[in-house]
Amino acid sequence: MKILQYILLPLFCLLALNSCKKDLLNIKPSIITDANVWKDPSLIKAYITNLYSRSALSGLYAGLGEIPNLYGSDEGMCVYTFVPNPIGHGDLKNTGGVLEYWDYELIRDINVLIQKIPTTPLSDDLKNQYGGEARFLRAYAYFEMVKRYGGVPLVKEAQDVNAGDALYVPRNKEQECYDFIEEQCDSAAAMLPEAFAGSDLGRSSKYAALALKSRAMLYAGSIAKYGTVQLDGVVGIPAGDANAYWQASYDASKAIIDSKKFELYNKFPDDKAKNYQNIFLEKNNSEIIFAKKYISLIAGHDFDDFYETNSNYTFWGCAFDPYLELIDAYDNKDGSSGKIDWANTTGYMPDIVKNKDPRFHATILYNGMPWVQDTVTIWSGIYVNGNLLNDESQQYQGMDEVGRDQKTVQGSRTGFLMKKFLDPKRHFPKPGESDQDWIVYRYGETLLNFAEAAFELGKTTEALDAINEIRDRAGIAPLGSVTMDQIRHERRIELVFEMHRFYDLRRWRTAVAELNGDFHGALSYFQWDIKKFSFSVVSADGYTRVFRPQYYYLPITPDRINNNPKLVENPNY
Repeated sequence: MKILQYILLPLFCLLALNSCKKDLLNIKPSIITDANVWKDPSLIKAYITNLYSRSALSGLYAGLGEIPNLYGSDEGMCVYTFVPNPIGHGDLKNTGGVLEYWDYELIRDINVLIQKIPTTPLSDDLKNQYGGEARFLRAYAYFEMVKRYGGVPLVKEAQDVNAGDALYVPRNKEQECYDFIEEQCDSAAAMLPEAFAGSDLGRSSKYAALALKSRAMLYAGSIAKYGTVQLDGVVGIPAGDANAYWQASYDASKAIIDSKKFELYNKFPDDKAKNYQNIFLEKNNSEIIFAKKYISLIAGHDFDDFYETNSNYTFWGCAFDPYLELIDAYDNKDGSSGKIDWANTTGYMPDIVKNKDPRFHATILYNGMPWVQDTVTIWSGIYVNGNLLNDESQQYQGMDEVGRDQKTVQGSRTGFLMKKFLDPKRHFPKPGESDQDWIVYRYGETLLNFAEAAFELGKTTEALDAINEIRDRAGIAPLGSVTMDQIRHERRIELVFEMHRFYDLRRWRTAVAELNGDFHGALSYFQWDIKKFSFSVVSADGYTRVFRPQYYYLPITPDRINNNPKLVENPNY
């Protein structure tokens, strides 16, 4: 049985799984009572497989519930109006309900494994390996909570069901949480093998633990430098500790780099767009440090079904529309600004954007782009003698008055669609058919983490070299020198849609400046007399977005606080 396939052994479920329904900090938890589980190697392996399956490793492939990671930032908007956006509307209340992750049931079951594994009949090597995997998963879960809420309760041992009020644990300081994550990453890295193969692909390795440390310590350094300590440290980290965290991130990244176990994917150096696109389609490639594994129709996901174009019609489709601000953020291949004066531009989109960074063409679907077995058709009407024809059911001299991928019910609202992660082999994709692996950590991010930490530590030459390595692979001109703004810009472009941007803007404390205001689209209209498209810049959302300072942390929520009186709410909720 492969790890990470959401397939549980029925026997294991009957014998071992704790099926607690509520937060284990808030009620007296049940415990695993069948000691036979810890005597049977196959059940122990099933137990840890279950921990993987329940961990938040699926990224954007987990479904529409994860799309707020995209539309919460300045990357784009969700086309489905039934998916709420309280952060964008500025009305996120203390009841929360978006981007939630608070999983102490998982934490308890990880703690049980760590406690029980030394007593099992497994070999010392397997005890070490499983213990390392558990510590990695525990660090990963805590990081997913800390980056949302700040300090959370650190529960390091399985709680005793008879512990009474001791079951209620207060929030630790945010710094204590990051220190624990670092400790767990170091322990995991020391216990885990350097790589897995065959049916064990998808298990966390030494370098997965280092990649988690690289990312988490970068966050901690940013919060220390740019954040504010509040609630006696429950949120915020003292500014004087920033360099220590950046050094820890730098060291973890450098250990991955110096290992030479990974390299930037470069199988198609003569086609930079195809090369970047295939990073996310070719399984187990040289860039992947750790990925969540999928198998089509057996343990697949619905990404293509949700995000495909109407031209390649699915029941859903067109789920996410990139903002014009993102389109303009892509520079040209020669390094010059790629911003376009859309209101005064006419022509065909492939000609207008032809000089952009190749990553743009691998990431964004635009009108006139060949795709699957068709061409992307995104236009909002035809002007004939000054009259606008825009009946979605009609044609004018053989041309649809409205492009299929621009239909108002389910189509692009910005003039662009997402291409990144979509598999061009999938014609009319079905639910559960998608099997692209979700890349949790890749070498490209490691280089960007390294560059940012190096720059913050004053190692500007090393930062520049790392950024230029990314740019060279991408097919864009190198930089002669580097600034923090350029490092952040490169991170925005290289990691777009990989669920980093929202959290990056929060940890840099720039979200109030970056996410307040109108975001736009560029709608195409065919001018029949000149046989060219013109563009109208419009508000994409139809409202002015509001990001309030308290959104740098999500609310703990009254439900959690009522169930655990030792919890305190985050500021200004």
